[in-house]
Amino acid sequence: MSTRRLALAMVPFLATSADAFAGAACVPAAALAAAAVVAPVAPVVAAAPMAPVVLLGDGAESTSPWGDLQRGRNFPTAKAAFGTGRSENIDQGDVDNDGDRDVVVANGSDGAAQANLIFINQGGVQGGTPGTFVDETTSRFVGVPVDTSRDIELADVDDNGDLDVFVANRGTTVNGGEVSRAYVNMGGLQFGTVGWFNESTDAFWGALVSVPPGDEEGVVDGRGPFREFSCDCDFGDLDDDGHLDLFFSSYGPNISGTRDSRIFLNDGQGTFDELWPWADPAADTKLHTIDVDLADLDGDFDLDVFASSRDSQARVYRNNRFGGTGSGEPFTDVTQTALIDTGATVEGQYNYEVELADVDGDGDFDAWMADYVKTGGLSGGEYDRILRNRGGLTFTKEATWIRGDGTDETEETDFLDFDGDGDLDAFVANFSGTNLLYQNGLANGLDADVDGLFHRTGTTTLGSTASWPELPTNADTSLDGECADMDGDGDPDILVANGANQQNRYLENVLGVPDSHAPTFGAVTVQGDKSDGTDTVLHVLLCDNAASYVIASYAVDLLYTVDGGDETLVQMARQGGQLFRGVIPAAVDGTVAWHVRATDDAGNTGVSSTFSYVQTSSVTSAWQNLGQGTQGAHGDPYLVGRGDLSAGSLTTVGLVDAAPGVFDALFLSAASTGVPFKGGVLYTIPVALTLNLATDAGGTTWFAFPWPAGLPSGVSLWWQYAVADASSPNCVTLSNALVSTTP
Repeated sequence: MSTRRLALAMVPFLATSADAFAGAACVPAAALAAAAVVAPVAPVVAAAPMAPVVLLGDGAESTSPWGDLQRGRNFPTAKAAFGTGRSENIDQGDVDNDGDRDVVVANGSDGAAQANLIFINQGGVQGGTPGTFVDETTSRFVGVPVDTSRDIELADVDDNGDLDVFVANRGTTVNGGEVSRAYVNMGGLQFGTVGWFNESTDAFWGALVSVPPGDEEGVVDGRGPFREFSCDCDFGDLDDDGHLDLFFSSYGPNISGTRDSRIFLNDGQGTFDELWPWADPAADTKLHTIDVDLADLDGDFDLDVFASSRDSQARVYRNNRFGGTGSGEPFTDVTQTALIDTGATVEGQYNYEVELADVDGDGDFDAWMADYVKTGGLSGGEYDRILRNRGGLTFTKEATWIRGDGTDETEETDFLDFDGDGDLDAFVANFSGTNLLYQNGLANGLDADVDGLFHRTGTTTLGSTASWPELPTNADTSLDGECADMDGDGDPDILVANGANQQNRYLENVLGVPDSHAPTFGAVTVQGDKSDGTDTVLHVLLCDNAASYVIASYAVDLLYTVDGGDETLVQMARQGGQLFRGVIPAAVDGTVAWHVRATDDAGNTGVSSTFSYVQTSSVTSAWQNLGQGTQGAHGDPYLVGRGDLSAGSLTTVGLVDAAPGVFDALFLSAASTGVPFKGGVLYTIPVALTLNLATDAGGTTWFAFPWPAGLPSGVSLWWQYAVADASSPNCVTLSNALVSTTP
């Protein structure tokens, strides 16, 4: 979409009138372009109570056809896909917002620099077969330089509804490390085409504090990129402000453990400023870190850090934002009490990776530690271990929970429910030897301490199962895996990144047992009555039979009422590690009742219990969400407003989750009399201004403008979209409505 910078003369308003949406059941494009509404003034009709949602599969016995789980049945072939190279890392996500998962690959690794790649899933707007992929690097990654990359991450760093790309680079002792790079998705606020990328490295890196001046590269006024030796980086909302921050690991030249890992905080616009010091003075932040994971390990609704360390003890850092009692720094190194005092220590070396998940179903995150035990010297075997979370940030090493563990070097473990029974199975990518698949016995009622928890497939039996599936032979140098439903058939597939310039692989799950287990809620904020006139921030920890990065893309909504009135929907933001955050605005007085609704990729929906609190002494919020959108073919079109509404400040108004490539109209009103309209409520009556726009290929519309000076304090404006949607019963869908109030 071409750039729109709108300077709106808000007062007086230009009143318009037309009959674009009020008449026929289906609205022709020309009528939509006409854009305003004529509708009789009528009182707002209260929304009907939400229909109950069944928690499909919750607590039920497995319905998997065990007799169908024959050897090779799930993953019969390892298809050639995703290019060749020294591929260190692979990630998946919907980069073009068309409803299917695309793929990016980090190349270069320990050798010479190579190009990182992007592959577009041919389902969705491509109109082809879901689960088939085309290399579109030369068009979508135009100008992207070759790098020695170890990690690639998809994350919405500028919070505008599309996925951006971050690449962590290792460098060499000769070049003194390499700059890690960022690429912004040109949809949303960039007003370009969603799914195409431009490099944004200079704007990504903000204020530096602890980085030595000799490592800076192109830094101006203390802000900008720097060279480092990095392997894995993770995004998560570490300071609970609603924006994804970055844990940036370093292992030093030649994995020497001589460089600090660092934290960078997102300013809300996609620029990351260094937080230093980020840990207590006694903390060891110079690690041999190959992999780091973020999750709420102690159940206090903030993200803690678990870092593997190849040549030394793995580390655990507690986030002190909620409930922590550290020395004043944001994080405290609790490795001593979390691992060492409990005997959950590394034996030998080569702990390449940590993967966090609730493997035993008790509601907290356990850790699968790759190569955590080494026996017999350099030529001996290397064994994985599960560290069981015992609560209170303490872990115990469970020596018998993984059965049939080979002596190969494990590079990566990923969790998936390949058999559809509701528990988390495991895929293991091995540096040497074949990759492995483990079946979890939790759903079969096995006692983990007696029978073992994870059983290697193709080698033994689990319960009454006579034979199991196993992976097709793969003796490549596998460095990474990713497990998600890539072909849209309801079960998880496997992506494999291979090094040594070998072919990367796609293992399509052909079992055909769609997921029937709805998300559940491991923990939910308990909010007491409040009278401080502030926003109410609420958290939920979501549980499901999928990897954390899959759960990250679920549709999670906070729904609330005030004094039993109309229900308002707020989209919750993923913070990392299955933790989600939603905000009920300050401009709410009365008894607030709220619950959370979460829908997974297969369409299973879970609904939390309803909670309530009393809010008094509210203050006026700059933006208030009135809800009342109607569901379209692509979900609920959602209107987002940003900016503090001070004179001259940048204000952005965006629509997401609408039908792609259709006309839409943004209605603006200086006074609101809500009327029933097309199955919803239209708040922008009488219409004062209409903007005729269109959604892009990702179903979004964004524009930005400076907030006009001279508006008196307390002036309110109402905003709402109508979207052409031929698949909707009324051929029109409405977004939620927003109220902006000038401070």
